[in-house]
Amino acid sequence: MSARVDVAVVSWNTRDVTVAALRRLLDTDQGVEVRLLVRDNGSTDGTVEALRAAVPEAEVDAGRDNVGFARGMNTLLARSDAPWFLPLNSDAWPDPGALGALVEAAARHPRAAAVAPRIERPDGSLEHSTNPFPSLSVAALTATGLYHRLSPRLAWRKQLFGVWQHDSERAVDWAVGAALLMRREALDEIGGFDERFFMYAEDVEWCWRAHRRGWEIWFTPQAVVRHVGNASGEQNYGRRRTQAWVANTYRFYRSTHGPVSTTAYHALNAAGAGRAIAGSLVKRDRDRARYWRDHLRAHLRRYPGTDGGPPTTSGATGG
Repeated sequence: MSARVDVAVVSWNTRDVTVAALRRLLDTDQGVEVRLLVRDNGSTDGTVEALRAAVPEAEVDAGRDNVGFARGMNTLLARSDAPWFLPLNSDAWPDPGALGALVEAAARHPRAAAVAPRIERPDGSLEHSTNPFPSLSVAALTATGLYHRLSPRLAWRKQLFGVWQHDSERAVDWAVGAALLMRREALDEIGGFDERFFMYAEDVEWCWRAHRRGWEIWFTPQAVVRHVGNASGEQNYGRRRTQAWVANTYRFYRSTHGPVSTTAYHALNAAGAGRAIAGSLVKRDRDRARYWRDHLRAHLRRYPGTDGGPPTTSGATGG
């Protein structure tokens, strides 16, 4: 008998892409038994009605309020009883056999709290989806550009963007929550997502807790998930999405490293964004320069409390 995976999706105003994504999931052989749980966070575009008509297999919780990604996912986790729980973004779908490949990878690594797939855009391009935990050393390497001079082995170990090509099975620090197979025993010990994070950084925080309890996070390229990317986030945040993500990253960083280290982390990240702006202008790439200016503004902000939090609590969830 095949393993059962509870696939959990939090949706918000992404009707068409979500219906298409979930039909792709259910209409392919995943090599496991799939139970589909959906929490809709008060969509106004007819998402719930469309899901009930086109994806009748889904068990849909039609919420009236947008409670965010972490809290929405936790409501689904409370309904789940399978040995495997897979948060899946509302604009993502696994290739045929991907869920079975994730379960097989988890069996190879019994201390894996979670296993991440290779994530690709629909056109087949790679989405960098595993990363080192935020640290002053990583921020310094990025700010100065010195990571380009690391030895291939050290660069691979650091999982740095543009260097680590997601082409081999390995342990990683953390993986994005767009698609992440979680082991029931680990969830029972670690708990669900931290609801302080309305959207963004809840995945890095969960993986941090997993490591602190002696668990591992693994990545396998044998499973591929397609991800449109930012389907609901763009609707609410637009260009403020960078600010929301950066704010929650600082919230996480300060809670784990303290205020002094956070100040230095701010400075290094701002320096790195400034260097990237300069490089983009030299190449006359105005779009790239605009992208890094958004990052610079986000890194220069001071966030109350920790300091962070999304700019609004009425925003998107997932995608």
